[in-house]
Amino acid sequence: MKNKKPHVVGWSIGTVVLAILLVVAIVGNTVANHYATTVNMYLGTSTTKVENPSDKVYFPSDFASEEEKVAYEKELCAQIEEEGAVLLKNDNNALPLTSGANVSTFGRASVDLVYGGTGSGRVDTSTADNLTSALGKVGINVNTELNDWYKSVADKYSRILAGEISDNLDANDDFQVNEAPWAEVVSGAGSSFAAYGDAAIVVIGRSGGEGADLPAGDNGSGVAWTGDTDYLALSQEEIDMLAGLKELKDDGTFKSIIVILNTANAVELDFLFPEVCGVDYGVDACMWIGDVGANGIVGVARLLAGEVAPSGSLADTYWVDNQSNPAVINFYSRQYNNAGDFGYELNDNDYGNQGMYVVYQEGIYLGYRYAETRYEDVVMGTANAGDYDYTKSVAYPFGYGMSYVDFEYSNYNVVDNGDEFVVTVDVTNKGGMDAKKTVQVWFQSPYTQYDKDNGIEKAAIELCGYSKVDVPAGQTVSATVTVPKTELRTYDSNNAKTYILDAGDYYFTVANGSHEAVNNVLAAKGYTTADGMTADGSADMTWKWTVDALDTEIFSTSRATGNAITNLFDEADPFKSENAPDGVDSITWLSRSDWTGTYPSGKFDLSISDSLNAALATYQYDPADYADVEMPTMASGGTLNLSSFMGKDYDDPAWEELLDQLTYEEMVNCISLGFHNTKACNSISKPATKDENGPQGLTALLTGGASAMSYTSEDVLVATMNVELIEDVGRCIGNDCLDLGYSGLYGPGVNMHRTPYSGRNFEYYSEDPFASGETCAAETKGIQSKGVYVYLKHVALNDAESSRMGVGVWLNEQTAREIYLEVADRGIIDGGAWCTMSGFNRWGAEWCGEYKALQTDYLRGELGMRGMSITDYSGSSHYMDLRDAMTAGTDIWDSPDPTIHTTLANTDEYKNDPQFVVLMRGAMHNILYTVINSNAMNGWDENTRVVSVTPWWQTAFIALIVVAAVGTVVCAVMLVKSVKLKKAQKK
Repeated sequence: MKNKKPHVVGWSIGTVVLAILLVVAIVGNTVANHYATTVNMYLGTSTTKVENPSDKVYFPSDFASEEEKVAYEKELCAQIEEEGAVLLKNDNNALPLTSGANVSTFGRASVDLVYGGTGSGRVDTSTADNLTSALGKVGINVNTELNDWYKSVADKYSRILAGEISDNLDANDDFQVNEAPWAEVVSGAGSSFAAYGDAAIVVIGRSGGEGADLPAGDNGSGVAWTGDTDYLALSQEEIDMLAGLKELKDDGTFKSIIVILNTANAVELDFLFPEVCGVDYGVDACMWIGDVGANGIVGVARLLAGEVAPSGSLADTYWVDNQSNPAVINFYSRQYNNAGDFGYELNDNDYGNQGMYVVYQEGIYLGYRYAETRYEDVVMGTANAGDYDYTKSVAYPFGYGMSYVDFEYSNYNVVDNGDEFVVTVDVTNKGGMDAKKTVQVWFQSPYTQYDKDNGIEKAAIELCGYSKVDVPAGQTVSATVTVPKTELRTYDSNNAKTYILDAGDYYFTVANGSHEAVNNVLAAKGYTTADGMTADGSADMTWKWTVDALDTEIFSTSRATGNAITNLFDEADPFKSENAPDGVDSITWLSRSDWTGTYPSGKFDLSISDSLNAALATYQYDPADYADVEMPTMASGGTLNLSSFMGKDYDDPAWEELLDQLTYEEMVNCISLGFHNTKACNSISKPATKDENGPQGLTALLTGGASAMSYTSEDVLVATMNVELIEDVGRCIGNDCLDLGYSGLYGPGVNMHRTPYSGRNFEYYSEDPFASGETCAAETKGIQSKGVYVYLKHVALNDAESSRMGVGVWLNEQTAREIYLEVADRGIIDGGAWCTMSGFNRWGAEWCGEYKALQTDYLRGELGMRGMSITDYSGSSHYMDLRDAMTAGTDIWDSPDPTIHTTLANTDEYKNDPQFVVLMRGAMHNILYTVINSNAMNGWDENTRVVSVTPWWQTAFIALIVVAAVGTVVCAVMLVKSVKLKKAQKK
């Protein structure tokens, strides 16, 4: 009999391999459980299951099948583009194209459209039509040789996307236009031009997204890192392309040149005006289409082919030169002079950019509010208006839009109807095709000596109402627009410290955009082109209403809650804040009383003061401040079920008994681990809910899921000025959430287009707070009609991306209320929005989420918000402190990492802290009240229960650990035996 082999090497390898596997399994299990929320989301698993489900459906789907819904939504997306795209120029009737036209499409974007932005709002458009296929559907023949050539160089001239750029201060330097040189285009496909010469269609595309703003070149601010590239100006390659096409047009190769603006960020349009840029590029027509979403390009094709007439109205001012916009001077944040002395580093992983700040020096004069107001003062010769030429600053005003037909207004009338004005006007279609027309109502409030004495600013014109009407060819329809008198209020932050109604003359007019509106008002005042007006206005399209005396009471209470309205945001005003920086004397607010003397210079001399440093560097919560608070009941063992609270008022006393049943751990997990979900609470049978991103339609791409219908960028929604259509968009988004199991939506986006350079303009509505608010309210109504609670984001002042983490924003209260909070105001009061998401930024020294004036006094006390306030992603940001923010009124943290916040919450110090538990109960009340009124309760009744289960991946990890551990032990034992055997054999 042979000696048995000891197999020392084999057992050694087995021991080592299994030991390594054991360590990996233990570490993997630890990490995976640490991020269990995220893991469950990506794998579609859960830690709970539902027992005794009900067949009750409180929020049913509106569609019989997925196929029916998809077809409806695709057509809806196309209709949004049909009504939102804006025809800016149409010389020589270049548009619409004739049936069967042969066209050549130029530009990198002609084969790679900008469908939407990047980042958390990114949507799936992989199956969407491109420009060529969309034009083919309407009978337009596209130059395939040219199209194929552009595709062949797509990798060489790829567009740099915001989503591919890291979130740092230098990120905007990475944006590139990257257009193919004209000589290469001609060499590659020039022989095909003549056969497709009915039109040269040039697509100018610009992308944006989360994490970085666009470079504005040398904006005069002295902020060196903005570089010398202006991403929104034409590149040299694009200029060469237009010049080359002009030569081909002159020699008869092309009959016309049509420019398509495929961007949510307003590009400079000097190239459309030879008298301004000094070169005639021969552009016959120009149409803005925004970001087109999954099927908007089909609507664009229908417009180009003349199947429908354009009816969109610009959602932003489009400038000849973006540097004419005073907000651009102060758009980019900068460091306090002495930030380094206090150890504030850029993009600190834990505390963000606390050494950075931005000043909204332009005040209320955003977009057209600046351009039209300074223009009026130039015409009237007032306010030290200086050397300001409107025609060299503004290409196309906010609200402007052409059609293929001419419209005529008549029988304009305004009736004072108590709390509102009723505006009526007849609209006549003078053309040969049916078309839609938006009737825009504008007003001007008086700029009085009281305003000048008290630092109140007034725009020369403001949008206050609109209605879209269908007007058949050759016919007349009557339009009615109701304007509540609250639209006339202005905020007096220095004297009355509330909203006021000024004494003086108020003018109302109907006009096609802001510039025509102010010209109408000037005409009513007796001014003409002889006084420097760009065109004569129509005095007969104005109506005057006079207020005899200043009224400081009429608008001093909330229309939602009845609570008194007074100053809340002095902390963000550098002239009033207790934590103001040093050097505030270098700041001036842009004022209509002295344009040249207050115009932003961008040259600030701000330093961190001792009080500002203390506010930035310390936490405020101290349990000792609440020594008299009694510990609430927890884990009472009661038998109440959350589902039995459907229909109960928020203030119903029964809530207290339900809250008593919650355990401390349930509250901690639900509040601090709110990354795209709210946790289940077994003690009250609260179901887990799923939340997702949705500014352009429901998208779960960020969290590893699918995207539903992708609609156009939010500015195209505004440009439709059709609230019924927008509410239908919201309804369809709500259906998508319902069908895919989501109860909450991170959106709509409610920040402002402060400048064209914000990376996330695609998911925000407009430069105008009224139009943005009307659109938000309509979209919110539609979404929430399907039991989906919206989180309006990001409330507020998150109007830029670069250095957004912790940057301090300084502005005055009039600006905050009249511009930057107005969209949330309308979204909550008029749209009924349940929830909000706070921004990463600060109001002065106070982070949004821990700013009680915002979270509690304003959102709840003034606007009457009913649901919960969530943070923006807080997975690594320690300055977004749970204790201070709950004290302020924040309810839930968009965080997947329990160590960021719950370590504090789980210590005995906080578990036994009565005030901390009181704060958690308040947050849970808001969370539970939101969930009970959502579609999460579909399939629930008083008998339905939640029970805990172990997800399969946790079981798999445990099994792997057990197997690896047993295997390691067995191998180790056998190794020892083998070693002994080997030694024995050697002897």
